[in-house]
Amino acid sequence: MKTIALMLAGAALWAAESQPAQTPPQKPKTLAEQRAEAAAARQRLVKQAAAQSAKKAAPTVSIPPDAVQVGPNLYRHTDADGKTWFYGRTPLGVSRWEDSPASKTSAPPPAAKQETPITKTDLGEKLQYERQTPFGSMKWTQKKTAADAGKSAPAAPKSSPQSQDKKAEQQ
Repeated sequence: MKTIALMLAGAALWAAESQPAQTPPQKPKTLAEQRAEAAAARQRLVKQAAAQSAKKAAPTVSIPPDAVQVGPNLYRHTDADGKTWFYGRTPLGVSRWEDSPASKTSAPPPAAKQETPITKTDLGEKLQYERQTPFGSMKWTQKKTAADAGKSAPAAPKSSPQSQDKKAEQQ
């Protein structure tokens, strides 16, 4: 029995020696190694995308040297075709836009805000005020003693005109 066991052990050694050498199994990569490989792959993709976009990018806009400054970070320039362009310095770079005809003509000054008159109605112990607004008439009441103490324009109510109309209808 010993001889059979020795023969089998020798045959196993001989068989192992005759097989071609195998590469040792690779150990699994650590998390840090995997992240490093992913970062390197991302950098390669970013460089490729930047190279492609550089080929397709529009020409950069710069302020011409003979442009006239009309405001802080705002310049005006008339090109060879007679078009007037504005150049503005922004945090994202220089921006260019054409002067519109509306800005060449001076606009009239805005009209002064017209106050709508307030009508006052005497209700005995109270005074009722009414003013027209874009949303309809606005009504509110005030005691005469409070109105006399103010001696100025009546204070408008703090609630909406609709709630004031409902209160007036209930009275």
